[in-house]
Amino acid sequence: MKVSGIWAAVIQHIDPLVPSVARRRSPRAEGGAPRRAGLRAAAAATALVGLGALTAGCPLCDGNDIGCGDSVEISGPIGIAVDAPAHLTIEACWKQRCGTVTLISDAPRPQHTPLSASAAIEGGRVLCELADLDPTNTHWEIRIVFSPDPNTDLEDGEVYTVRVVDDDAQRELVSLERSVTYEEVYPGKEGAFCTSCAHAQIEIPPPAAE
Repeated sequence: MKVSGIWAAVIQHIDPLVPSVARRRSPRAEGGAPRRAGLRAAAAATALVGLGALTAGCPLCDGNDIGCGDSVEISGPIGIAVDAPAHLTIEACWKQRCGTVTLISDAPRPQHTPLSASAAIEGGRVLCELADLDPTNTHWEIRIVFSPDPNTDLEDGEVYTVRVVDDDAQRELVSLERSVTYEEVYPGKEGAFCTSCAHAQIEIPPPAAE
């Protein structure tokens, strides 16, 4: 659901009201009914406030609308101990549209900011992170986030694949292929006129015991 289209329709529907509001506020001869003049002024002010709110935010969402972006996140441990260096090549694909990144760490698990790299793919972008997602894990972990371009259509059943290779040992650490069913997520308030995003989460299985 793309809210911009809904707002465009709402604003387009309201635009014709503006000239009538202006006409109602045109000067009239003295002696007119003061009650009617007051009602007209109040109606005009209300309409202008409503129009301003439409252009400034999300009144039909009670002012709680929050923007977000569609995404698919793939995360989990890989088969390298956290106290060992990690030299990785990651190939991440969405509907056979692939991006490849390299992540290198010569130190034990990162203490603060994860190592990250991104690549453009047709219709979007993929971000890969080498991180300490769960301090109780004994393996390095990765997080891969696919972000489609705005207005890109997503369909249930789309396939995501990830391949992670240890460049030092030339060993495949992760080989994953999953189809997804997207969940509609509301970052703010849920409602017909509130912004929602498509999201899916995929967990990488724990490394097989060596």
